[in-house]
Amino acid sequence: MNDGLPQASEPVWTLLEVLGPAADYLAAAGVENARYDAECLLGRVLGLSRLDLYLQYERELTAEDRAAFRGFLRRRRAREPLQHILGDVEFCGLSFAVAPGVFIPRPETELLVERALARLALDFPLGGGRLGNHPLRALELGVGSGVIAVSLAAKRPDLTIWTSDIAPAALALAAANAKRHGVAARVDFQAVDGLPADNGAPVHLIVSNPPYVRPDEAPLLAPEVTDYDPPEALYGGDDGLEFYRRLAAEAPGRLVPGGLLAVEIGADQGPAVKALFVGAELAAVELEQDYARRDRFVFARKAD
Repeated sequence: MNDGLPQASEPVWTLLEVLGPAADYLAAAGVENARYDAECLLGRVLGLSRLDLYLQYERELTAEDRAAFRGFLRRRRAREPLQHILGDVEFCGLSFAVAPGVFIPRPETELLVERALARLALDFPLGGGRLGNHPLRALELGVGSGVIAVSLAAKRPDLTIWTSDIAPAALALAAANAKRHGVAARVDFQAVDGLPADNGAPVHLIVSNPPYVRPDEAPLLAPEVTDYDPPEALYGGDDGLEFYRRLAAEAPGRLVPGGLLAVEIGADQGPAVKALFVGAELAAVELEQDYARRDRFVFARKAD
């Protein structure tokens, strides 16, 4: 394999010298953000942050470092997801374990959590607000690795959340992540297809990043998605809207007055999802964009 890294008989390269060829090697295989991935992989080999790589740019790689880095590069060039190689991902400032067979969290989903928290802070602030002073209750459909539920629980110590997933691997990983961050007592995991059961009282928040890809979109997806994310976490029925219909039907009966429904959507699904929520007599239905200014989230409330 010609990965551009020095061979045993060649002079040893510094960190700065090795990153360019490594990024080129990944880019030649169609890897997006190749430089970023090369930095993350080299940082993991050396136990350094991406910033520290450049602060120590004259450091030389040992033979062991080069061997480990080459192994990582081969895996990434074969389109194994970066997150699987590293074994974890940062989400909302927290570190989460990831694993094969479980949907890989996307950076834009952080915005779903942040914006949901911002809305909750207005209507249900710690210490009480216009809609009452009591612990928050939430539901999540499709917990995956647990990043949404665990982040919400970690950032709102008054929140308990009931979650669901049909995949045993996802439920086990999410439970481990909840334990990692000390919120296991406030996050409940259920192996059900649909919204989870709670103890019967209405909730303040329903949140979901449900499957929303249409089957005809599969050829447009990257190998990292089609080969590694589980199909049940990707495809949302023939039109991609199956789970939004479920949420529109069930949310009004599960939310407190003024309670929030927050979902992630596909970039072309905004008008359709808004129409479903308006048709369900939800109020204040809003479509918002992600980092790339693409439609990505819909928020709605149960009327007061």
